[in-house]
Amino acid sequence: MNTTEQQHFNERAAGYETEIGTEYPQALKWRLIEKYSGAGQTIVDIGGANGRHAVDLARHGRKVTCVDLSPGMLEQMRLRDEFLSLQEEQRPTPVVSKAQCLPIASNSADMAYCFATLLLMPDQEEAISELVRIVKPGGFIILDIARPWNVSWFYWDRHYKKLGFPGIFPLSSARTKKLFLNLNCSMLEKIATGLLSQLLYLPFIENGTNLRSWIHKKGQSPDIDGKMTAILPGFANRDYIVLQKGLLP
Repeated sequence: MNTTEQQHFNERAAGYETEIGTEYPQALKWRLIEKYSGAGQTIVDIGGANGRHAVDLARHGRKVTCVDLSPGMLEQMRLRDEFLSLQEEQRPTPVVSKAQCLPIASNSADMAYCFATLLLMPDQEEAISELVRIVKPGGFIILDIARPWNVSWFYWDRHYKKLGFPGIFPLSSARTKKLFLNLNCSMLEKIATGLLSQLLYLPFIENGTNLRSWIHKKGQSPDIDGKMTAILPGFANRDYIVLQKGLLP
């Protein structure tokens, strides 16, 4: 396995952030993970990088498998002080794998989640199917899905193509609704974000104004961006979605 994507993240691994972050979209991820998992449960983090969420989850008593395409990212997880401070049996288990073909048994996890990863996959529906496959009936799947009607994707699509990636691949609400139905999953939550954040990609806005601090004010949950996106969810940058796998096949 030696893809452009893998090489890119291997090269970034040493300087990759480990903090979860305090802005609303970052805090929201952690809130959903905590809400839908419990101590002693088996959790799979897909695209887990250097264990930004996985290590903290393990410290909260979850049995975590951290899956990532990049061996370099997983090696950085193993070097983190927070990882080393855990007893060996408490540490997240690192697994190098593509999300589209997980080496994990079916119906074995209580919860699986995937953040900031699916949008880079032209075949992300295969990856979503894999997350559902490995979760037990009645278990939870948490995803962030990029939505198409947001101008920020013009920037990010060009950015990733310059790096040799295929691009960015948003999915429509109608398409994901059909997919979730076919996978026998019910949607418990859908939280839209990013309506105002797209303005940060206009010339001079990010560096020339205080817009970011206004729309993503620390401590607000939801923040101004989240509140406005809830009013016009069709223009979201992405939706944070919680699925529950059906009890019957």
